[in-house]
Amino acid sequence: MADQAAALLEALPDLAGRSVLVVGCGDGRFPRRFRGDGARRVVGVDADQALIAVAQREEERDPLGISYEVHQLARLPVMGAFDVVVALLDSPGHLDRVIASLVTGGLLVAVAANGLDLEEALRDNGFQDIVLHRHESGDVHSARKAP
Repeated sequence: MADQAAALLEALPDLAGRSVLVVGCGDGRFPRRFRGDGARRVVGVDADQALIAVAQREEERDPLGISYEVHQLARLPVMGAFDVVVALLDSPGHLDRVIASLVTGGLLVAVAANGLDLEEALRDNGFQDIVLHRHESGDVHSARKAP
């Protein structure tokens, strides 16, 4: 997982002043890091209510202005308009749910689980500048939402 986390962080642009949605945020570690890196607005989403509770407790203990919500990926609503969306995906079938919250020209950074190759799905959804970062523990794709 360390290689995958490094690839994720490497794929991100400078977050200063940007809005970031983290789908599959777990215990809130990445949202807190992104806020610390200067992101203007950060929202974390995860299907696991226990992990969201951990993230919310940490936010209460040390407030950074991050909001957390529990949502199943298959029913993820539009969460707003974000400059950057970071998502853990195990199927290209949920890509449309994730990118619905990404502004035109925004960057998607997707951690692909279980050897998932997202390149074709990204192209089919009008993404450009697709970059693949390969690691043993899983690939990370980054792509810009075309106008």
